[in-house]
Amino acid sequence: MLDEKATPKQWRRHVLTLAVPVMISNSTVPLVGIVDTAVMGRMGSPEWVAATAVGAVIFSSIYWVFGFLRMATGGLVAQAYGANSHVSIGRITVRALLLGCVFSTALLMLQVPLLNLGLAAMDNNAQWQELTARYFHVRIFSAPATLLNYAILGTLIGLQKMRVVLALQLLLNLLNVVLNITLFHYTELNIAGVALATVISEYITLLAGLWVLRHMIRAALQEGTVRQWLLSKEDLLRYFRISRDLFIRTLCLTFAFYWMTVMSSKQGVVILAANTVLLHMVHFASYCMDGFSDACESLTGFAVGKKSNKLFKQAINAAIVLGAIAAVVFAVTFTVTGTSIIALLTTDTATRQTAALWLPWVIAAPLVGIWSFLLDGVFIGATQTAAMRNGMLISLVAFMLTAYIAVPALGNTGIWVAYFVLLIARSVTLGMAWPRVVAATGGGVK
Repeated sequence: MLDEKATPKQWRRHVLTLAVPVMISNSTVPLVGIVDTAVMGRMGSPEWVAATAVGAVIFSSIYWVFGFLRMATGGLVAQAYGANSHVSIGRITVRALLLGCVFSTALLMLQVPLLNLGLAAMDNNAQWQELTARYFHVRIFSAPATLLNYAILGTLIGLQKMRVVLALQLLLNLLNVVLNITLFHYTELNIAGVALATVISEYITLLAGLWVLRHMIRAALQEGTVRQWLLSKEDLLRYFRISRDLFIRTLCLTFAFYWMTVMSSKQGVVILAANTVLLHMVHFASYCMDGFSDACESLTGFAVGKKSNKLFKQAINAAIVLGAIAAVVFAVTFTVTGTSIIALLTTDTATRQTAALWLPWVIAAPLVGIWSFLLDGVFIGATQTAAMRNGMLISLVAFMLTAYIAVPALGNTGIWVAYFVLLIARSVTLGMAWPRVVAATGGGVK
């Protein structure tokens, strides 16, 4: 970790060492969805793509609501790392793993009502809804592994062990891709095979992650009376306060993406399939640029632990410059290769032509979205989660109002207008709360 005497060039190099491994690992996350879409796109009709898309959206909505297991763990571990409190790091990790077990058990028990809830607002198309149900009832069994992996990744990001994060994410997503293609070609499972590939990959990655953290977990379990510190009222209240805010924030964000799928489904199966392809491109850029968000998270948390406002400013200035450059690169890439990417993702002519009409929105998305990604990382690292919660509530209201007005008048264009309003509102609301982060890093309220 650099000190306050480091130059801006050294800071940019350090941010890159943190961000690039996460960018590479994150780029493989939407790759799985892209392969899912490409595989199902070769079934000959848009219903298969739509069913896979809806199933994936339902699970991203369900699972990422529990993303606080990664974000809260990452922020707290980063602060403990900055304060050089290794005992606290192990305890935070074990507590997050325990909560992951509890929440995943609840998801397994509630799988039927969760599926019904996920499909309730969708267009009533029996063909792709039946395919979605087939996907859901296999994929749901990845719940324990998925939530525990969130806790493991949060610990590693907080410790700035980004290369280990890269290794685990590559294992998860490349294995998923290989199994996906293998099961599609050599079995008759079809959409159930796509789900099964994810389940197997999640559990193998979980075993690898637990192996990586085995010494830290063992040390925590051998330190003092486990029940006493594991159920510490003060620590649990702090974790749940942060988790509550992140839960609400993430619930709002995932609902917005879910509602985009709902609105797309009501525009017809071709629009739904086209927006699925376009959102895969948006998510690919977003996941990659989240590497800078994760770098901001770990560096901000470290600065809070050190109570060093100078460290914070140096790190964030470097991340802003590099994040802006990355956004421009993605915008240029989509401008040049966008139609080719669409053609790669689907063979259906109507879906290709429809997606091409709204490609300019995908080109603009990285340029507008990068600021909210960077701010998310900063606020998570500083554990200023109440501001994130409030900002996202305001942003969701703005998104829904825009969708209510724009979609009936503009159709699919209105859906994309609402999405951009969401991105802008997130940046504006977090920017207004910036003085709280400055205070948390020891700089006072300015």
